[in-house]
This record gives sequence, C-alpha cells and structure tokens, in this order.
Amino acid sequence: MTDLPEYLASVDDLFDTNADGGGFIDYDAATDFGDEALTLLKEEVQPLVDHGEYGLVFQILAHLMLKIDHVDIDDSDGEIMMIMSASDDLWEAVLTKADADVQQQVFDWLCKQLTKSLNIIEDTLDDLLFTYFKTPAFIDAKLVYTAKRFRAVQKHPDLWDYDWQIKKWLKHYLQMMSAAHVPDKQIIKFCGANLAIPQVRLFYSQFCLQHQDEAHAVQLLKDGKKLVTDDPSMLAELSRQLKDAYQQLGEQQLYRQELWQLLTEYAPADEMLFSELKQSYPTTDWPAVREQLLTAIAKNSNVDLKPLYVQENLLNPLLKAVVAADGLWDLRIYEPLLKPRFSDLLLAKYDHEVRKMATTTGTRRKYQQLVGILKRMLAYPAGKSTVQAIVHDWQQQYPRRSAMMDELSRLNW
Repeated sequence: MTDLPEYLASVDDLFDTNADGGGFIDYDAATDFGDEALTLLKEEVQPLVDHGEYGLVFQILAHLMLKIDHVDIDDSDGEIMMIMSASDDLWEAVLTKADADVQQQVFDWLCKQLTKSLNIIEDTLDDLLFTYFKTPAFIDAKLVYTAKRFRAVQKHPDLWDYDWQIKKWLKHYLQMMSAAHVPDKQIIKFCGANLAIPQVRLFYSQFCLQHQDEAHAVQLLKDGKKLVTDDPSMLAELSRQLKDAYQQLGEQQLYRQELWQLLTEYAPADEMLFSELKQSYPTTDWPAVREQLLTAIAKNSNVDLKPLYVQENLLNPLLKAVVAADGLWDLRIYEPLLKPRFSDLLLAKYDHEVRKMATTTGTRRKYQQLVGILKRMLAYPAGKSTVQAIVHDWQQQYPRRSAMMDELSRLNW
C-alpha cells in the first residue's frame, strides 16, 4: 500500500470484518480482531516508521484511536489494551523523530480531541500531550491551552464528571505554570482566587514552602482540612502535606501529632506512615507509644492490623487475629510466620474451618478443595491424627456423598 486512504481502509476492515450485523465484536471475534490489529501495526505501520514516514504513521494511529474509542466489543481478554500498548512505541517514534510540522499536526489534533467527550482513549491522548512537546513554544502553547480548558470546565459545574475534569485540568495548568516559569505574582494571584479547590491549596502550600513562607503554607493546609471533612482522600492528602511541612519546620511534636491523626483517622493502619512515626521516636520509647497507637487504630471499624503486627513481629496478637478471622484466607497468608511457634493452634483452626466447609454439599471440585486442605494439614506435627479423625467423622456423617468419599479415598497418607 502506498497512500493514506488504503491504510485507513485497512484499519476500517479490522472493525468491519470482525463485527456482527449490529456492529458488535463478540468475545470469539475479539481474539481475531486483536491478532489482526497487532499484525497490522507490526507488518504495515512499523515499516513506515522505519522509513521515516511519520506523518503517515500519525494519520493511521489517529484513525485507529478514534475507531477504538467508539467500538462496541467484548474484550474480556484485553485486546483493546494490547492494541493501545502496541501503539506506544509508534507514537513515541512520531513524537520524538518527526519534523516540526508533523509534531504541530499531532499537537493540534490532541488538543482538539481532548475538548471532546471521549471514552477509553482519553487517558492515552492526555498522556501523549503532557509527556511529549517539551520545547518552550509547546510549553507556552500548553499553558494557554490548559488555562482555557480549566476555565471551560469551571463554567459547567453540572457536568457529571465535573470534579474529575476540574482536578485534571487544574493539575495540568499548575504543572504548565511551573514548566513555563510563570512569574510568582501571577501564580499567587491564581492560587488566591481558587483556594476553594483543594488541589490549589496543595500546590500553593508547596509553593509557599519552596519560597520559605512556612507559616502561610501551614495555615493553608490547616484551613484546607476544615473545608474537606466530607472528602476522606483529600483530607488525607492535605494531612500528609501538613505533616511534611511540620517536619521541614522542625516542629517535632506537631509532626508526630499529624502522623498520629493520619494513622488513626485519615489513613488507618497505613504501613509506611506507621514506620515513619516509629522512626521519629527513640527505640526505648517506641513500645509504649506503639501499644497506645495500635489501640487507637483498632477503634476504626474493619481496620486490618495484621500487617502492622507482622511489621513489629508481634506474633501473639497476629495469631489471635488470624484465628478470629473467618475462613482460611488469613491463615494461608501468615502461616509461614506463625507455624513454627503455633502449629497446634493453626491446626485447630484448619480443623474447625474444614469441618464447617463440609457441612454443605457441593460439586466434586469442592471436595477436591477439601482434600487439598487435608493434605496441607498433614504437614503439621499432629496433622495425621487430626486428618484421620476428620475423615472418620465424614465417613460416618456423609456416607451418601459418593463424590466426597471417592476424593477422600485418593488421600495419600
């Protein structure tokens, strides 16, 4: 093929030949669709890259992206993501090797598409626009573009994804202001006018810290926490930055207090924060602090303290939590750590759970799983006698479960 229309027709054929009469590509057809698309990229588009036909490659990729964004497909095996991934290197070649005219074409196309309502390609196009185009001219153009997009979204608070869009374009605009070395006065003016947006507070407080205005940075974050009490994730983000600010200022007590609040309220049982707080205390003081902290964290419903018990090698409370948990999931996770010291108690947990599982009938697959658990139990010191007792009881209780009896007969002692 030698010209653009033929290449675009090949892309169209991928979709048309694999779709049914209603335009839907079902699960079975999706496999062929994915294979054919990857073949097209490798055997027809990659050679164009090798020959420096970057303008043509861009047109093909752009057409493919827009087709993908509107395709109705059951890609349970991830065909769309595979195609997108296979396109990454081709996009990179275009955006790093093409001449200025082609790069400008791609830039203009990306900006145009990102003003539209997109489906699955939005993140990909967004990444392309803000990963590449690093020249001063493009930085300035992106500064203008992101400011325009931010203002456009602000005018439509009724959008169903308003919060997400406002955060997205705000992030990009702030990044472009930094990249373009916008004068400090302009940044301060913008931030001051948009402090109702939590992300602006985060950016502005970091800006203040970088300019040695620590008191203002701290106040911005403290006030911000009061304004987002109904947004747990943002509350945690503000708190994290506040504790970093306190640490930078050398305010050890306030730093510890903020870490404590994070661990007990905003990000309960976070392992990295737990380690950070531990490092702020002398070794001799930590055990007492840890006991109080774990007690405070445990007041949160559904919090999982087991990873912290492991981190601190607190095997007794870990064992208690594992035994109290429903099922065998936690036991399997922490078994290697607990088994050397508590084999009898773990075996008793297995005994209890496997007997409970057997009270309801099931398929042969379920009975195979039960036998698998019994085999695991045989590796314990008292495992053989425990398993023998279980098998004997089941033979008495469930003699009519032929599949179960058959699977038990396969158990190798």
